Amino acid sequence: MAIHLYSWGANSYGQLGLGNQDDQLLPQRVTLPDSAGAPPQNQPMAKRIRSLTGGGGHSIIIQDDGSVFACGSNCKGQLGLNHYNDEPVFMRVNLPAVVHKVSPGWDFTVILSEKGEVFVCGSNEFGQLGFHPKELQHTPIPMKVLLPASYGQIVDVAAGMRHTAVLTAEGKVFCWGMRRKIQVEDLLNEAVKKSLENPVLESAEGDPFVKMCAGSFHTLVLTEKGNLWIFGTFKHGISTQENPSKGSNLQTHAISSSLFDGRIINISSGWTHCLVQSASGRVYSWGRGNYGQLGRSCDQSHSGIPQHIKELYSIKSMECGSEHNLVTTDDGRLFTWGWNEHGMCATGDEDNVERPTIVKALSDLLAVDCASGAGHCLVLCKDKT
Repeated sequence: MAIHLYSWGANSYGQLGLGNQDDQLLPQRVTLPDSAGAPPQNQPMAKRIRSLTGGGGHSIIIQDDGSVFACGSNCKGQLGLNHYNDEPVFMRVNLPAVVHKVSPGWDFTVILSEKGEVFVCGSNEFGQLGFHPKELQHTPIPMKVLLPASYGQIVDVAAGMRHTAVLTAEGKVFCWGMRRKIQVEDLLNEAVKKSLENPVLESAEGDPFVKMCAGSFHTLVLTEKGNLWIFGTFKHGISTQENPSKGSNLQTHAISSSLFDGRIINISSGWTHCLVQSASGRVYSWGRGNYGQLGRSCDQSHSGIPQHIKELYSIKSMECGSEHNLVTTDDGRLFTWGWNEHGMCATGDEDNVERPTIVKALSDLLAVDCASGAGHCLVLCKDKT
């Protein structure tokens, strides 16, 4: 059964992989290069895609053999292609390792190998690559982060707007980059050094961390038993605390399990809002909501109380863009809602969408998986027959 890749939304840098730089208000089919990096052919090559993801203005896919392809914005070398030119079609990234996961930030990319090595490329203006900004400003070649031996193996990575978080096999979370708005270079360098040396969080005994996702200035962490932790700068109710302490210093907070109907099994975060899925299948949202990204009314500027989105059930995958969302269901439907200035909600117009809405343009196909960049969308689909 053929599987196809579709993309739509913002395309100023060619992040849709369509060979042009025109925004697309409706899904467009993407043709991909073969596994050796040959030019795109007019055939459904997406059947080899294992995962897909998006950053500020770039897109990345991983194939079954661990090879990586990237397209879009490359002004800081975030595509890892050894140059700084934007690429409007997917190009193969040469890496010295088999890739397990990729997490793109605003203008940088974090790559996790199957052996637990961390590679980075793109901007390092705020130390988000794990190097001091005085030593490295940006790189178009993926560089291995020389982490202390005490870290052990890295099992997960998450890139925010300008920060990086890694999770070790021992259950420690480390974070570096712009965790607060430091502009003084000496202070920033000192912050990067301390971040690399000291964990932000450590797993409680019997409940290890298993997954992370990052927003603009926060990171959400999930434990094996379905408990949530969040750290960073708390705004727009993102911490779920009624009165979080003020200031820009890094904070950590355990989110109460009483806010949900059971343990959490999946998480995703936009710049300033979060989505989580409970074991019962319910999807909850909280945080900033002025574009409709909470799946409620646009009149609600933000909400620190997670609420169940009633339109969603039997969820297979869910992804947050900067201020919009995509969800696929077990029966192959695709829902979008939120910010729609570049057509990310695939409604054919640019009006924000307050409630989860089925993408009618793909109703003849079954949605298999989805991903989102800041203002664009990627979806894998297969034929219904």
